[in-house]
Amino acid sequence: MNNPNQPLPSGIDIKQTSEVTCTTCGNNVFAQGVFLRRVSALVSPQGRDGYLPVPTFYCTSCGAVNDEFVPAELKNKIQLT
Repeated sequence: MNNPNQPLPSGIDIKQTSEVTCTTCGNNVFAQGVFLRRVSALVSPQGRDGYLPVPTFYCTSCGAVNDEFVPAELKNKIQLT
């Protein structure tokens, strides 16, 4: 997880950014989470069943995941809060 006290990458001015809020409740604080996808041994490079973590963010107030945080390949395949 990124350190909140860490400076922004060079060349980025925080004044030129825009706030992201939860599309469900309007909260502006998020936590990191993961969607887990099961990988069959038939398609796994290791030749055995496993899991693929897909990072995302969820609202700390209501638990919702904004649509913009869901990879296009997973839209309509996962259930959001």
